[in-house]
Amino acid sequence: MVLCNVQCLERISNYLDVSPVQLEMHENVIVSTERTSNKTIEGFSTIIQSLIKNSRCPDILGNSNEIEALSRQWLEYAVVCVNYADTPANAKRILQELNTALRDNTYLTGTRKTIADITLYYALHSIMQELSHQEKAQYVHVSRWFDNMQQEKELRQQLDLISFDLLHLFL
Repeated sequence: MVLCNVQCLERISNYLDVSPVQLEMHENVIVSTERTSNKTIEGFSTIIQSLIKNSRCPDILGNSNEIEALSRQWLEYAVVCVNYADTPANAKRILQELNTALRDNTYLTGTRKTIADITLYYALHSIMQELSHQEKAQYVHVSRWFDNMQQEKELRQQLDLISFDLLHLFL
């Protein structure tokens, strides 16, 4: 099972308030077909960038060249690394890497939420949902970031609100 899947793209499309595109899996590659031009776009990151172009928030990729580059790097990280974090060993490695990256940042690219944060929120939701309170405490920076992200109801959509209540650790 991969985490950067059609369902993740549909949630991103919903969040960006972009008309749903036709998404299909072809030989482990996600393909998007635009209804109006019958043009196809392949690849998770490429489809996300296409959704951004059609959205009302083009600066969600970043408000400077540096932030845009960082966002694109995080999107590639999602495809190459996070996508396969559905095994416990891979999930642990990904959470450790993200915990380090978020140690000094509110969001992945700094102080503003970008498409990278949105994408990783959706991709990691199932992993975060399965963590015990002790495991969440191990990844304190990821937990802080994730809890901050999920507070936005429009972003969370129908996903469950995950508890990060540390009182469970002390009972």
